[in-house]
Amino acid sequence: MLKKFIKIINYKKNPFQYLKKSNLFFLSSKYEDLANVLLEALTLKKFIISSNCPTGPSEILDNGKTGLLFKVRDYKELAKKIIFFHSNKKLWHKMMLIGNKRLKGFDHNLNLIKYFNVIKNYL
Repeated sequence: MLKKFIKIINYKKNPFQYLKKSNLFFLSSKYEDLANVLLEALTLKKFIISSNCPTGPSEILDNGKTGLLFKVRDYKELAKKIIFFHSNKKLWHKMMLIGNKRLKGFDHNLNLIKYFNVIKNYL
């Protein structure tokens, strides 16, 4: 039954063509650095469900305000979040739009300007 809705594919060098066609992106990592893949999913306006692994997802998803977080390795909680996603389209659409606006906080050009201003104040 799930094969009708879920497709698991092997590693792809450029996964954007697949992500672009999806409604939902979920990250099930135990550990992440910045989790750039979440920023990429936000850029493509995808709803995100992510493990709340160290350093990245919680910050990017604003502690669950712009996407759903679940405890690392808790596949039952992940399943509940996926069901929630399918039965609450208005809420997830709103969260997705807020998440997309949050991307500005991760814009490298804007952050470089902030860093330069901090450095200038100390010179």
